[in-house]
Amino acid sequence: MTMMPRSAVSLTTGRAFAFASSNGTIPIPMHSPSFTLFSLFHSKPSKSQFETFVKEQSKSGISKLDDAVDLFDQAVQMQPLPSIFTFNQLLGAIVRAKHYDTVFSLYRRMGLLRIAPDVSTLTILINCFCGLRRVDFGFSVLGNILKRGYAPDAVTFTTLIKGLCKEDKIAQALELLNKMVETEYQADVITYGTIINWLCKTGNTATAVRVLRKMEKGSCKPSVVVYSMVIDSLCKDKLVTEALELFLEMTSKGIPPDVVTYSCLIHGLCNSDQWKEATRLFNEMVDRKISPDVITFSILVDALCKEGMTAEAQGVLEVMIHRGEEPNTVTYNALMDGYCLQGQIDEAKKIFHTMVSKGHAPDAVNYSTLINGYCKCRMIDEAMWLFTEMCSKGLVPDTITYNTLLSGLCQMGRFLVAQRLFNEMQACGPCPNIITYNIMLDGLCKNQCLAEAIALLHVIEDMKLEPDIITYNSLIDGMCKAGKLEVARELFCSLTAKGLQPTVNTYNIIINGLCHEGLLDEAKEMLVKMEENGCLPDNVTFDTIVQGFLQKNQNLEAMKLLRNMVERGFIPNEPNLPILVDLLSQEGKDHAFLKKASKVCLK
Repeated sequence: MTMMPRSAVSLTTGRAFAFASSNGTIPIPMHSPSFTLFSLFHSKPSKSQFETFVKEQSKSGISKLDDAVDLFDQAVQMQPLPSIFTFNQLLGAIVRAKHYDTVFSLYRRMGLLRIAPDVSTLTILINCFCGLRRVDFGFSVLGNILKRGYAPDAVTFTTLIKGLCKEDKIAQALELLNKMVETEYQADVITYGTIINWLCKTGNTATAVRVLRKMEKGSCKPSVVVYSMVIDSLCKDKLVTEALELFLEMTSKGIPPDVVTYSCLIHGLCNSDQWKEATRLFNEMVDRKISPDVITFSILVDALCKEGMTAEAQGVLEVMIHRGEEPNTVTYNALMDGYCLQGQIDEAKKIFHTMVSKGHAPDAVNYSTLINGYCKCRMIDEAMWLFTEMCSKGLVPDTITYNTLLSGLCQMGRFLVAQRLFNEMQACGPCPNIITYNIMLDGLCKNQCLAEAIALLHVIEDMKLEPDIITYNSLIDGMCKAGKLEVARELFCSLTAKGLQPTVNTYNIIINGLCHEGLLDEAKEMLVKMEENGCLPDNVTFDTIVQGFLQKNQNLEAMKLLRNMVERGFIPNEPNLPILVDLLSQEGKDHAFLKKASKVCLK
């Protein structure tokens, strides 16, 4: 067997344990209380009885650290000693509970008692160091394995690869996998699955596909779990066609898909609006006797709700219950959100109460969804009451919850309440993001608190947040409405230097400001400029300029603009329609224009 060169190991095991001690390891007393978990059943168990008991306890899971330590104490006092396999089971149970320091202490006791570790024992130590994000010390334990003449197995290397991934050392993880493949160390499906899963989670789908292809060429073939990981990642990257191709490739190799595979694909297809294909796959899944689970049904409910098909989503929920699949908080939340999007807040409340009556405790997401629904229906008092109830139950509102409430309060003109909530958020809530600051800055501008708005802009910059075009749109609009056109101009002209591209809304704001000040020629120039910059005007742009010229009694120019507007297929707003009628009467001989204008008016 080809051994890994010891020069590759940069740290000694001794240094690794020195780290563990300095990290707060508390030595376990040599003798714990004599009353042990096992003594409930046997006062003097035989070695085989004890080993069987530990094996059964490890399978079911040792829930208390004290129980595991008591069993360890009893093990070291037995004559003859239990096998190293039994000690490994106890250490494994403790490491699964993430009591890493206890594992180090017990391992040292094993050394003092001259209980020789095997590869599994040392792999458990590697797992501890990886859990502490010290994979470098994990490699020093690998050196110890080699020094003892042991052969590390797939579990050892998989543990190291997982540790590298946790520390975002993907390149090193891939390098270690390649070394395994090049030597006699055999990577198994869990080794490949570990790195593919991490690549998919971190958005490295292309690399995950390459590792999958490499796996297919080797002796260890991908399982349905591995294929499902990659299919899911492709769907999340909106590469649904590629995901379907991989699905067909998988089935052609005789690997049957499971409920996870189908759920991933159905989710991807729904998000891509490929409803027909999603329905076909769902039916195929049922025909194959693969029962949809709560995740599959929740995906369908969510997708239907996002399309405004709440009745159909309600139908899916009923089918789900009829098939014996219990909806969870995610399912209920998807339906609640669907009703909220449709403004059907009473229906959303019914779903919320149904969920509670079924024994599901509402979480922060459920409350936030309903709060959003109340805000959309302009029922801000109810939203605030629900927010208070949420906090009283110990649920922590996130930034989205606060943003929803702040926006609702500002839209209802209750800016002072919004300011108090914002102050509370800064004092004890989650960190405000750029959306939070934009909401507050817009509220300040709408309340003509321009000095405070500029001050808040500086706070945003000091917080290392990047002001976006929405930030500046609010400021420019506030300055225009306050008659501070020069300041608005300066802000507008600074956008390009800040790396921001004006949107149609930005242009509409500045054009409206120019028209309000009677600077109509400059407003027309801005119209030309926006098109030159690749930003097409919309209905609001033309209506604003037309109104500007009409207010200055420049009807001829207004009619020219109106004609241009109609030519582009835009519908004039109500105040401009009489002008269009006059224009039509004057353009009676222009049949092409008359036909175009008639179509526009009939829209």
